[in-house]
Amino acid sequence: MPLGSFAVPTGAVLNLCGSGVYALRTLRGSVRPNPVTWLLWALAPGVAFAAQVARHAGLPALTTLSVGLGPLLVFLCALSRPGFRSTRPTSPELCCAALSLGALVGWWITTEARTALALSILADGCAAVPTVVKCYRHPETEERTVYALMALSAALTLFTLPTWTFTTAGFSCYLLTLCGTLLILLRRRSAQSGLGTLPP
Repeated sequence: MPLGSFAVPTGAVLNLCGSGVYALRTLRGSVRPNPVTWLLWALAPGVAFAAQVARHAGLPALTTLSVGLGPLLVFLCALSRPGFRSTRPTSPELCCAALSLGALVGWWITTEARTALALSILADGCAAVPTVVKCYRHPETEERTVYALMALSAALTLFTLPTWTFTTAGFSCYLLTLCGTLLILLRRRSAQSGLGTLPP
């Protein structure tokens, strides 16, 4: 049986486990997810998943699906936290949300699956901007586990692909790049905080 038959579902489980840890810590109040990012992160992979199914991408689509279900869980858990629903997005966050939603609307306009996948990656990236900024400015409000497991999941998917095409590998390449960036930011800022170089 092909290695991908085991590795890709394993990667999907890793994504869900990482989001589960993040959701639990959200309930406990030890992390504070950005509502704009996590809501849109639940929507954008849904478009990517639909595009991959349309192109018969096979098992790699499981990674994309799991990337969407996890953020939905996090967002729902965050709704139960005091003050979450009264938090208003900033103007830059609303701008990122508008760009992300605009890219998602493109899915309904185009009938070409690869174009839809590209737009979904753009939408997911725009949604990620507020959390990238938060990882840099306030790393203490974030949790590394979810990003590490997402990166591992994407790497497993890419490792098992018999051939790389934009449809099968595009979203996983994007996800690996994004999570790697977030982990580097969190590690760097945590190290600086430990050295006492950050402002109070």
